[in-house]
Order: sequence, then structure tokens, then C-alpha cells
Amino acid sequence: MQQQNDRAPVKRKYVFFSVVLFAVILIFGSLAFVFSMRDIRHASAGREISQEVELEKLRLEAAVNGEISLVLKMADSPLIRRFFIDPDNAALERAAFEEFAGYRRSFASGSIFWINDTDLKFHYNDYYAYTVDPDDPEDYWYNMTIKGTEEFNFNINYNPHLDLTDLWINAPVFDSERRPIGIVGTGMDVLAFIDTIYHQYTGAAELFFFDKNGEITGAQDRSLVTNKVSLERGLGKTGAAIFSMLDILEGEAIEYFSVPGGVAALGAIPNLDWYVCAVFPIGLKETLKTSMTVLFIAMMAVVAGIISIFNLIQINIELNRERNIYRDMSIADALTGIYNRRFLDESLERVIKTLSRSESKLSVLMLDVDYFKKYNDTYGHNMGDLCLKTLANTLAQSIVRVDDFIARYGGEEFVIVLPNAGDHGAETVANRVLKNIRERNIPHKESDVADFVTVSIGGITSNVEHSHNAHDYLKKADEALYLSKQNGRNRYTALTQI
Repeated sequence: MQQQNDRAPVKRKYVFFSVVLFAVILIFGSLAFVFSMRDIRHASAGREISQEVELEKLRLEAAVNGEISLVLKMADSPLIRRFFIDPDNAALERAAFEEFAGYRRSFASGSIFWINDTDLKFHYNDYYAYTVDPDDPEDYWYNMTIKGTEEFNFNINYNPHLDLTDLWINAPVFDSERRPIGIVGTGMDVLAFIDTIYHQYTGAAELFFFDKNGEITGAQDRSLVTNKVSLERGLGKTGAAIFSMLDILEGEAIEYFSVPGGVAALGAIPNLDWYVCAVFPIGLKETLKTSMTVLFIAMMAVVAGIISIFNLIQINIELNRERNIYRDMSIADALTGIYNRRFLDESLERVIKTLSRSESKLSVLMLDVDYFKKYNDTYGHNMGDLCLKTLANTLAQSIVRVDDFIARYGGEEFVIVLPNAGDHGAETVANRVLKNIRERNIPHKESDVADFVTVSIGGITSNVEHSHNAHDYLKKADEALYLSKQNGRNRYTALTQI
């Protein structure tokens, strides 16, 4: 009986010790779980939304950079500069209006504007819209551009004269002594542009664009943009925390950090003088709902966290690897946007190998812009580049089959590859190209063929054999092109044997 009484305190002591140990493990395990999960969740969410921010940043920059390049070329045009200096010269006016029309066709928005500092008339596309009043607050952008801008600037505002709310890209035009003599630019429908970005956006975080003053320029809620709401006013303490991080943001790096109620990622868009941020809310209530099962949940959560972090690291490594591969294997021509010579050489070899199994027909067309050197000498290299881009777009519109493709061969030469196309098919495409380019009616007053840009085309059509290679077809197409030039240019010549 005494032994049983002696065991009771020992039993109670072990029970007490076990309870205390379990309580200690439970308390410290719970605290460790809460704090570790908070850090893990913030880190993983930060990396995820940093990738989302990087993707949206690249998408926005890609869309805008092309427009900026065209605006700067337009501002640097010698013809436009001469027209701004002498606006009453009728011949200069006609030539300048033709050049403006050419630029307009190249802009994604399809619109341009220009103002001569002499008469302050605002021309929008093909017509005079209104006269700018530099003293009118609604025309604040004019003095900002003509007096305070060296290259270009952006502003988003509502133009009551045009009834448009656009993202305006403004570039001053300078005379030879760097005195401003006018402004050229383009307008992009900012709401439609931002809507396109959000339509494609699939991330879980809330995405915002804003300028250096903290004014929201892009958001899922359109009213934040149209009402020019500030980041702090729209997002409260979260917006204030994000805006305060601008001082420590370095270059184009993407930074993520904790904000009230979650985590945010922030990056700069230098060309627009904008910033992009994503906000991801994170709550901890679910980690504090139980007591006896917290340790088990904590263990499972730690395992899940490790797996999640490992997966994120692997995804990041894979993305970096693929990004390097894509960077090394770029297939697009930098100027025209169509396939480049590398893609042509590799793809043509693959096409030949595939068609040789059944000895199917293959047609390859090579074309060259007639008297392109004279075009560059007459209109300048900027217009020459614009001409090549226009011709590339025309060629792309001239092929209709899925397997057909075009590539820039070099300089002003292009190649069209037509798998499973015989003599008639090749001739049809060639004639379509000649017709479409004639209809473009790109002025070329120094051409010996016509008063507009023309091309000469040579083609080879043959049943593909195992011994054939890409060099064979390109060489024959080049020989046919030579015959077209010998016979007067602006025509198509075909060969039928390798």
C-alpha cells in the first residue's frame, strides 16, 4: 500500500514533467512555426510577385520602347526640322506631310501629332486640331517639353480639344543650334493599354503602376487612374510604405519587402519614369486556430515550406536557364521583327530534311530592294530603316500558309520559304509581293525603275532530294534574282533545277 502511495508522486512528477515538456514544445514549437512560416511566406510570396512584377515590367517596356524609338526618329528627321524652320514652304510642307503619314503607319497606336513653335498649331494625324495656348494650365505639357526636355517625356492627361485620355510621348525638335522649334509625338490610349495588361495578368497579387510623384497610372480599378488618385490615398498605409521604398530602390532591380498586412514587390520602369508594384496580402489567423495539433501542423507546414522553397528555387533556376537559352538563340531580326538569318539557315535545313523523305517540292524566293542605296542617300538612314520595316510587314502579309515563313537575309535582302509549293504557287506569292509593295507606294524619286520603291525577286522550285542543302536553294534563288536585275528589275524570275 505504501509502495503504491510512493508511486503516485513519481507518476504525478512524470506526468507533470511530460505536460510541461509538451507545453514547452507546444509553445515554442507554435511560436517557431508562426515566426518561421511568416518569414517563409513573406519570402516565397516576395519571390513570386517579384517575378510577376518583372514580367509585367518587361511587357510594358516592350510595348512602349518601340513607340519611343519612332518618336525620336521623327524628332531627328532633317526634313521635319526644315519644315518646322520654314513652315510656309509649300514643297517642304508636302514632303513633310508624306513623311508624317509614313511614321503614322508605323506607330502601333496609328496616331501622331506635331506642333510648330512658330504658329503653335496642334496637328493631329492628318488635320489641324487646335492652337496651343502655353499659358493655359491644360497645355502645361507644352512648356514642359519645349523648354525643359532634352529628349522625350511622358504625360497622362485628358485633352479636351481631342476628347482623349492618352499616354502622350512628347519629343522636342531642335534646329542645328539646339534651339527648340516644335514638338512631335504620339498618343496611346492609356486606359485601353492598361486594360490589355490586366486582361493578360494572371498573378494572385494586386498590381499597380504609378509615377515618381506617387500618382497611380495603372490599376484594375479604372477610377484610380481617371481620378488621379495617389498611392497613399488609394492603398493607405500600404501605399505609404511602398512609396517610402523609392529612395532605396537601386536601378532596375526588383525589391520585395513587408507591408502592413502582407508583402509587396517594387520595380522601376526608367523609360516611362514610372514604377510597378504588386501587393500580396498575408494573414496569420489560420496558424493560431488550434492548440493540441499546432506542433503537428507546424511540422507539416515546415515540410511543406521546405518543399515550396525547393520548388521555387528549382523554378527560378529553370527560368534562368531557359532565359539564357532564349537569349542565346534569338531568332528575331532587331530592326524588322521578322526572322533573322540564323533562323533561316537552321529552319531551311530542317524543311529540306523533312521534304526530302517524300521528294516533295520546295520553293525559295530571294528578293532585293531596287536601288536601296540611292533611297538611303536621298531620304536618310532613318527613313531607310522605316522603309525596311514597312517592306517586312508587307512580306508578312503576303504569305498565307502556316508553314511558309520570311526572313531577313541581310541588308535589304529578304528570303521567303514555301514548303510544298510548286512553280505556280511560287509565282502566285511573288506576284502578290510585287503587287502589295507597289500598293504601298513608298516614294523613291531616285529609282531608275519607278517613282516608288520596288523589289526584284528570284526564285527556285525543285523536288527536294537527300543531297540538297540550304546553300543549294539560296544560291539558285540568288542566281534568279540576278537575272531579274539584269532584265530590268521590279519583276520575278524563276529557276526550276538545283
